[in-house]
Amino acid sequence: MKALKIFTIVLLSTLVFAACNRNNNINDPGEDPVIESVNDLVVPPDFDWKTQQTIDVVVSLPQTGELKPLLITNRDGSKRYFRGFPEDGSRTLRTKITLPAYEYELRLIYSGTNGPNMAFISNGQMYYDFASSQKSLAVVGCDLSNFTTYSKGGWGQKAAGNNVGVLRDQYFDQVYSDGLVVGDPDNYTITFDNASDVEEYLPGGGSPTVLNRSWSNPRKWIRLGNMADQIIAARLNRDYNAAGFLGVNPAYELGELVFIDGPFANMSVNDFLAMAEIALGGGGLNGYSVNDYASTAENIINSFHEGNNHGILTCPADPVLEDPFIELTASCIDGDVVFTLTNTGDGAMTSAFSGSLYMNDNEIESFTYQLEVNESYVIMASGFNTDVFEISVETPQNEALEETLAGCGAEEEEEETTEQLGGTLAYEDLWPGKGDYDFNDLVIDYNFDIVKNNQEVVQSITATFVVKAFGASYHNGFGFTFPTLSPADIVSVSGYDVVNTAVFDIAGNGLENGQSKATIIVFDDARRVMPQTTGGIGVNTQLGYDYIEPVTISLEIIFASNAITYSQLNIGSFNPFLIVNTEINGVPGDRGLEVHLPNYEPSDLFDSSYFGQMEDASNPAQGKYFVTENNLPWAINIAEPFDWVIEFQDITGAYHVFAEWAQSGGINYPDWYQNNTGYRNNNLIYLMQIGN
Repeated sequence: MKALKIFTIVLLSTLVFAACNRNNNINDPGEDPVIESVNDLVVPPDFDWKTQQTIDVVVSLPQTGELKPLLITNRDGSKRYFRGFPEDGSRTLRTKITLPAYEYELRLIYSGTNGPNMAFISNGQMYYDFASSQKSLAVVGCDLSNFTTYSKGGWGQKAAGNNVGVLRDQYFDQVYSDGLVVGDPDNYTITFDNASDVEEYLPGGGSPTVLNRSWSNPRKWIRLGNMADQIIAARLNRDYNAAGFLGVNPAYELGELVFIDGPFANMSVNDFLAMAEIALGGGGLNGYSVNDYASTAENIINSFHEGNNHGILTCPADPVLEDPFIELTASCIDGDVVFTLTNTGDGAMTSAFSGSLYMNDNEIESFTYQLEVNESYVIMASGFNTDVFEISVETPQNEALEETLAGCGAEEEEEETTEQLGGTLAYEDLWPGKGDYDFNDLVIDYNFDIVKNNQEVVQSITATFVVKAFGASYHNGFGFTFPTLSPADIVSVSGYDVVNTAVFDIAGNGLENGQSKATIIVFDDARRVMPQTTGGIGVNTQLGYDYIEPVTISLEIIFASNAITYSQLNIGSFNPFLIVNTEINGVPGDRGLEVHLPNYEPSDLFDSSYFGQMEDASNPAQGKYFVTENNLPWAINIAEPFDWVIEFQDITGAYHVFAEWAQSGGINYPDWYQNNTGYRNNNLIYLMQIGN
C-alpha cells in the first residue's frame, strides 16, 4: 500500500502541473479585484462555502386544544422545511432544520391559529410564540399595481440594456441633488456623491453591524455589512419611486406602504427607514436587532422584485372604509391540506362566524373565526390522497364560501411524517493538489427521505443518489458519514453498490467496518457503475461525446428502536466524501485518500499523512480540513439541483456571481446557482449545450 500511496502522490503532482492553474492573486487594498478563476478569489478565512444553513428552531405552540403538527415553510408556502411535534410532548417545539442559505424569513402554519405567522432567521436561530405574534391591521385588498423594486446587486450592476443600472445613472442627480446620504446625521453616515459611486460599492457584503465611523464613497472591498447594504438599496428603491422614476402607482408611493407582518408590522416604509438609518448610524437600535433591520430592509427590496408582488407590503389603513371581505384559498403542502381564510377588506370583523371542515362528506371539525384586516385563519387536515376535503364558512356578507381539495394526502395509512433534504455535490478529485475548479470530477445529486414518528423518533431513511457526471480519469468511490450516529444506531443498510472487497470492508448490516461513526459506502467506483462508452476524460462533461443517462442508487437505512430523534440526527450535518483511486491499473487501490467538503472531518479510515501536502492547508488542531492556505475548497454542496460546468471551464466563468458570493463570505448572492437573470453563462454549462 505504501508503494500505491507514493504512486498516487506522484500522479497527483503530475496532473496538477498539467492543469490550467493560475497563481493566487492577492489584490492590494484599493484595487478592484480582477477575477478570472477561483484561484483569484480572496475569501474570508472563516467562510464555510455552505449554500445551506442549519438553524435551531424554538416555537411556543398554542397552549390549549389538541396538539397538532406544526408546518414550517418558505414565505409563500411553496416549500416545506419541517412538519412535526415537540419531542417531549410539551407545547414547546425544539428542533433543527436545514434549508437554503438564501432563506431569511419563514412561515409557521398551525391549524386553528390566526396569521400570517412569519419569523426572521437571526444568527442561526428562529424563535416564535403563537401567543404573542403581531399581525398587520392594514389593507391587503388595495391597488398595488406598477410597483417595482430591485436588489442591492441590481442597483450595483454596470449599466447595460434596460437594467436598473441604466435607471440609476440616468436619474441619480435628479433624485439626489446633494448626493445620497444614509445613516444618522448626528453620528455616522455613508455618502455617495454620484451614481458611479453607488455602482462602485454595492452589493457590499459582510455581517450586519452598526457603523463606527462615517464613509464617503466607499468601494466594493470595504464591507460595511448587510444592514448598511440593504438599507442603502431600500433607500434607492423608495427614493426613485418617490421621484417618479421607478414603479409609479396611481394611489400610493412605496414609502407610504406598510409591512403586513414581522417585527415592524403596521409601520410604513418611510417610518421604518427613518428608524433604521438612526440605528445604522449609531443612534440606538430601539429594542430591535441588527438582523431585524437588515432582514426588514431586504423585505422592502423583495416586496415587488422586478415587478412581482410578494405579499410583504400593503396599503395604509383607511379609517373611512369599514367593510371586511373574506377570501378562502386551499393548498396542498406536501400532503397536508391547508385551507386559509383571509380578511382582505377595509375593516375588521365585528363578530365571529362559523365554519365546518368535511372529509368525504363527513364533518371532522367545526370552528369559529373573527379576523382583523389582513389577518388570516388556518385550518389543516391530513388523510389519504383518495380523500376529498371540503370547507364551508359563513361570512359577514351572509354568504357561504366553499372550497374543495382532493388528491392531497398520504398514499397509505401511517402515523409517520417524512422530512426531506436534497441537493447536489460537486467535487475536484486532485486533492491535496489543486484542480481546474470546474467542480465536475463527480457531480452527484442526493435526497434523504427521513421517516419519523409523532414523537420525532427517526424510523428509517431512504437515501437516493444520482450520479450525473464525472470529469475524472480516476476510479473514485463515494460514501458518507452520519456524525451524530454510532454504528449501533443503525440496524441495516441495503442498496449500496460495492464489489471491491479488497479496498472496502462492509459489515453485515451494510455499514463500513472500522468506523466509530456510522459510515456508508454508496459505491466503490464511479467508472464501474456509470461506464464510459465513448472517448474523452469522463462522462457527461465534454460536448464532443455522447450523453449518458444518470445512474440512480437508492439506499434503505433502518434505525434501531428509539436510537435518535430528528433534531438529534441533524441531517444537515451529514458528511459526504470522495474516495480517490479505489482502483489503479486494474488492481485494488487505496482506501485512505478521501476528499471532503471544506472543514468536514475525514473518516477513521483516512490516511492523515496526506494532510499538509501540496496545496492542502488542513490543520486538525484548528478544525481546518480540506482547504488551501487561502481557504479555497475541493468540494461544494449546492442546496438545490445544479447544472454543472463543461470540462476545463472554471466555475467563475459559468456562474457570474459565484465570485461575489465567495468573496462576500456567502452574504451576497446566496442563490448564485439558480438560473436568475444575469447569473449564468449557459454556453459553459453542460446541460444547456447538449444538442446545440
